[in-house]
Amino acid sequence: MLTIEQIIAKLNTDNDSVFPREALKEAVLQQSAITPSLLSIIDEIANNPQFVEDTPAFMFALYLLAQFREKRAYPIIVRYFGQLGLEDDALDSTGDLVTEDLSSILASVCNSDLGLIKQLIEDQNVNEYVRSAALGSLVILYNNDQISRGDLVSYIDTLLDHCLEQEEDPFFVASIVCNCCDIHAKELHDRLVACFDQALVDEDVISKKYLDSYLEIDKDKALAKLKENRQCRLINDVITEMEWWACFHPDTNVKQNLAPAIEYANPSKVGRNDPCPCGSGKKYKKCCLQ
Repeated sequence: MLTIEQIIAKLNTDNDSVFPREALKEAVLQQSAITPSLLSIIDEIANNPQFVEDTPAFMFALYLLAQFREKRAYPIIVRYFGQLGLEDDALDSTGDLVTEDLSSILASVCNSDLGLIKQLIEDQNVNEYVRSAALGSLVILYNNDQISRGDLVSYIDTLLDHCLEQEEDPFFVASIVCNCCDIHAKELHDRLVACFDQALVDEDVISKKYLDSYLEIDKDKALAKLKENRQCRLINDVITEMEWWACFHPDTNVKQNLAPAIEYANPSKVGRNDPCPCGSGKKYKKCCLQ
């Protein structure tokens, strides 16, 4: 059995092509003992974000704490991601984490306390992709029966009020539209159309035509599809969540063999920071967009 110090050392290796399976298994087996160390790692990075790229264990700590449903990690995670800048490269230090799994991580650690998630969503000084991920975490909580659809629709309605009254980031507005499609919020259709009519939506993310066509799908079928969506689940197994990453398979055809299927609201329009539709595991701007 590895000691806590040995586990952390293996998670903090500079060799990012080696997946630390043994260390992660030991971390899960020693959950109670290792949790304080994992919390210390993410707290240190939240206080000193410039060191994140020099601390590989930070990423593993996020997923482990999410699997552990560790509510003490919740405010620390919000603090770290809430301070990232609005620039395109603000998310580069954490790779595809924000666009891929931050929603699931937030939903896993919040313990049904929505306050800090809503704080991220509503703060226009927070990176728009982080805000979108926070909003997506509410859909995950609904999908896992932790909040009601009525409460979620009501909250999204208040967000639309704000969007229609004040200037808002078009990507974030598009994220609201996408989430409304996910939960088949047909009752908000007219307000969503108003956002398109006022040119508030980034149509490189989702078009009005797609919105209309998706909301015409049978509601039960749409919600059943949401239940099956791998991106709308809590973090239950850190190994399953991370082992397929392209960085751990430098000599393997990840595109064909390892990457999970990714669905897009508008397959012909992919955002620069979205996962590349080729399945490489990289952001679009660093893959097929080049």
